[in-house]
Amino acid sequence: MANILMVGKDLPESENLIKSFELQGHKIFATSGTEIGTTVSNENIFTFSWNKASSISAKTLLIQAESRLVTIDRVLIVFDGSSYAKKFESEKIEDCTQAVENMISGYIYFCQTLLGRLTQKNKNVSISFYLKSAPTKADILSAKGITQAPCTNNVAIAQAAFKALAENYCAVMNEIPDVSVFLCQSEPGNELYSSDRETGAWILSYFEALEKLKNKPSSKQAVCWVKTGGKMPGSFSLFK
Repeated sequence: MANILMVGKDLPESENLIKSFELQGHKIFATSGTEIGTTVSNENIFTFSWNKASSISAKTLLIQAESRLVTIDRVLIVFDGSSYAKKFESEKIEDCTQAVENMISGYIYFCQTLLGRLTQKNKNVSISFYLKSAPTKADILSAKGITQAPCTNNVAIAQAAFKALAENYCAVMNEIPDVSVFLCQSEPGNELYSSDRETGAWILSYFEALEKLKNKPSSKQAVCWVKTGGKMPGSFSLFK
């Protein structure tokens, strides 16, 4: 069984994702969105109240995860645009700072902290960046069949920033020996978009398939986004 660190989508919203991991017997360290943390009556689940506006909190998060899990085998970094769209509905300029701190700064602080730790430790680690995208105003204009209301500009910009962040950290992290990275995305209309439980199970299967490969994908291959529910590496021609 694996020890999994999941950040970005906080408890209690991440409960269904986490449940899919816990049902397979994995230990999970997850972030909580409340100041006092979320109480979980499960010996395999640990939580940490992450202040995304603080670089120190990002460092403390990783230290606490290593302390609780002893070793971290997998890291899942989640950006749920559909969830953020409900939280950041305001377009007022005074709300921009909070939006940037929660949807951009926190991810940069954590990823830079994680990168520094990966270069210090020689251990097998698998990492995934998962983007669940919300439709933007531009998407509504350019695509047909989108029934969801568009997210605000703050969310749309942060979503694009996460995609760039994921691709570039993936390229760097995948060059580190014993570190494998993959990017996955779910969009409205994707068969797993509305089910975090099924998405979590698919991500687990992808981790497992990736770790069984004799040779990990090159960084050029790793920075290509895979749709959730898509083909597993190794059994198909995905990495040819």
